[in-house]
Amino acid sequence: MLVRQAWWLFILLTACGGRFGRGNDGGPSAGRPLVELIPEGPSWLIQARPRLLAEQDAARTLWRTLVSEEREHAFTARTGVDPLQVEELVGIELPPSGYLLVLRGPFDAGDVVRRAGERLAVADVRTDRPIVRREGLAGQGRYAYAALSERTLLVARDASPQLVASVLARDAAHDTPGALDNADAASLYAEHAASPLVLFAPKPLALAPGTNVALLFARERALAVSVRPTHTTLATGIDMRGEFPPGAENNFRALARSLSSAQLGRALGLSRVPDNMAIRVDAQGTFVTFALEVSDLVAGVRMLFFDDLRQLFDS
Repeated sequence: MLVRQAWWLFILLTACGGRFGRGNDGGPSAGRPLVELIPEGPSWLIQARPRLLAEQDAARTLWRTLVSEEREHAFTARTGVDPLQVEELVGIELPPSGYLLVLRGPFDAGDVVRRAGERLAVADVRTDRPIVRREGLAGQGRYAYAALSERTLLVARDASPQLVASVLARDAAHDTPGALDNADAASLYAEHAASPLVLFAPKPLALAPGTNVALLFARERALAVSVRPTHTTLATGIDMRGEFPPGAENNFRALARSLSSAQLGRALGLSRVPDNMAIRVDAQGTFVTFALEVSDLVAGVRMLFFDDLRQLFDS
């Protein structure tokens, strides 16, 4: 389940973010990295810059596998957001089916929120001061929308009122711990913030005890998965902070072989990964790099994630 969630978010965010915005867009969050708005607590956090990603052929190929130009244009007309022009996005997933996203881009955030409010079946929060904000029910979920500044937007599904309130509070002042404030997570962020797509796990992974994987990661403290698309590949790095047992390199190669031969690994065409991995183990932790061929991914990505994207773009 964890691997599928990570891939779902990757495909979603490939078309929803871009470079860090440093211009003044007229609000407290203007010019601030959006990751700073996420409070302490998430096990996983994604930072994406998909406007930059969308400039690369590999990312565009995966995106067009799932979302046609017609569906993309209809989404833009309905919401006021062009998903390929958003400049920066940070997201967390809220089990079982929720999420919270903060995004910045060349749109009118207040207009986006008002449009979204009109699509709510039951709106129980409707205010324009001090910020434009709408919340309520639509379909089978509860949605929250807020314009944090002229070009910065919060969108959430099935998020608790406390979580939404904490993001709004952090937009005004940083007086509570943030998601990446601990030493290991902060170090990973400093190392990988420039990547166009990064998945952060700021806390030790929650693994079933007693398994070989749990033993391998017993003293892991935090990790980051970075992705850099090229013309035909996704250059991927997994940076793990912690202490790993002697022979960890062999253990990671065995784990890669196991994952690539599992049902999900076969669907995503990961058979080449174990052979092209590079692994470095040192006092800081373990760093694994490999390349994913987009041609190997296309069929599996469409099979696994097409319905997710169709629901997102048609709702």
